[in-house]
Amino acid sequence: MYEEKARKAIDFASEMIDTEGPRLAGSEACGRAAQKILEKAAMVSDRAAIETFPVHPAAFLDFIKVLVVFYALAALGLAVAPVLSVALSTLSLIILVFGFLLYKEVLDPFFPKLEGRNVVGVLEPSGEVKRQVIVSGHHDSARIFNFYVDRPELYSRRIYGGIGSVVAIWLVSIVVALVSGLALGTPFWGFDLFRWIAALIFIAVFPIVLTLWKFAADEGTPGAGDNLVASTIALEILKEFNSRRDAGEGLIHTRLVFASFDAEEAGLRGARAFARGRKAEFAALPSYGYNMDCVYSLPDLRILTSDLNGSVKLDEGASASLARIAAAEGLPSTTQPIAFLTGGTDAAELASAGVHATSLLAMKWGNDARSSAYHTLRDTIDSVDPAAVEAFIRLGLRFVESLDSENA
Repeated sequence: MYEEKARKAIDFASEMIDTEGPRLAGSEACGRAAQKILEKAAMVSDRAAIETFPVHPAAFLDFIKVLVVFYALAALGLAVAPVLSVALSTLSLIILVFGFLLYKEVLDPFFPKLEGRNVVGVLEPSGEVKRQVIVSGHHDSARIFNFYVDRPELYSRRIYGGIGSVVAIWLVSIVVALVSGLALGTPFWGFDLFRWIAALIFIAVFPIVLTLWKFAADEGTPGAGDNLVASTIALEILKEFNSRRDAGEGLIHTRLVFASFDAEEAGLRGARAFARGRKAEFAALPSYGYNMDCVYSLPDLRILTSDLNGSVKLDEGASASLARIAAAEGLPSTTQPIAFLTGGTDAAELASAGVHATSLLAMKWGNDARSSAYHTLRDTIDSVDPAAVEAFIRLGLRFVESLDSENA
C-alpha cells in the first residue's frame, strides 16, 4: 500500500514539475500548481479552497543587497561621518537579525507585492471533533542558491565572513563615533589616523561582503524534494483517510486539515498567513501539526525539536510521539534542534500560533552538510528517495491514527 501511494505522490509531483517548472512564490506557475493541487484535494475533502494572501517574495533574500550597500556606505563614512556609519550599520544589524534570522517582514513593504496561494482541504471525522491535525508541505520552489552551486564547501566561510563583517563594522563604528564625540574640538591626530586606518581596513574587507550580493539567483529550482513532493505526500495521506471514512473506518474524533503552503521559500509567509487567521481556532481546539520538508534520503530522516534558527520550540510531546512511532516502524527516529543559520520550516509558524507542531526532514541539516540537490537545479524528482516518500506517508498515517485513538 505505502509503495503505491509513494509512487502516486512522486508521479503527481513529477507531472507538475514537467508542466510548470520552477514555482517561485507568487508566480503564475506557482498559482497553476496550487490550482492543480486544489483539484485533487477537492475530490477527497469535505471542503477545499485556495486561500490568497499578499506576499513580497523579493524582500526575503534581496535584503542582502541592502546590507551590502549599507556596509559600503558605512565603511566610507567611518573616517568622515562616523555617526552615519553607526546608523547604517545598526540598520543593517536590525535587518539581519529580524529579517534573516527571525523572518520578520522588515523590508517587505519596500518590494513588489504579489499574490500567494495556500491550498487547504478539510476532512471531518465521523464523530464529535475533539482535535485536528494539520498535515502540510509547501508547493513553491526556492531561488537557486549560488553558494550551493559554486564551491559549496565554502558556504559557511562566505556566510560567516559576510555576517561577521557587518557585526564588526557596527562595533567599530560605535567606538569611533563615541571617541570622535569626546575629542570634538580637541586636536587628536592619533585618533584621526586610527579611524582612517579602520575605514581602509573595512573597505579592504568589502569584497568578502560583496560576495553576498550573488547569494541567490533570480531563477528558481525545480523544487522536487524541497518541497513539492511533501505536498503530494500530504495529499496521499488525505486520500487514504477519505477512503477509510467511505469504508466506515475513518477517523472518529480527529479533523484532518490538508495544507499546501505557498511562499515558504519567501520567509514562511504562506504558513504565517494560514496560522495568523486561525489563532482563535487553535486556542479553542487542540491542534497538531505534521509538517514535511526536504524529502531526499531515508537514512537522513530526522525530527526537529526546534525551528527557525533555534528561535521557535516545536512541541516536545508531538516530536517524541513521532520518534516513538518511527522506531516502532523500523525507521530512523533521530530528533534534533535545527542548526543555527539553516533557516526554518512552516512548522515554526504553526507552533508560534499555538499548534502542537513537529517537522520531519529527510536530509542532513547543517551548514556544512546538506543534500547536493538542495536549492539547486539538481532538485529534480530523481533527487527524491522513494523510500523516504513511503516513510513520510507511513509516519503521517500512524501519527494521525495515534492521536485519534486518544480518548476516542
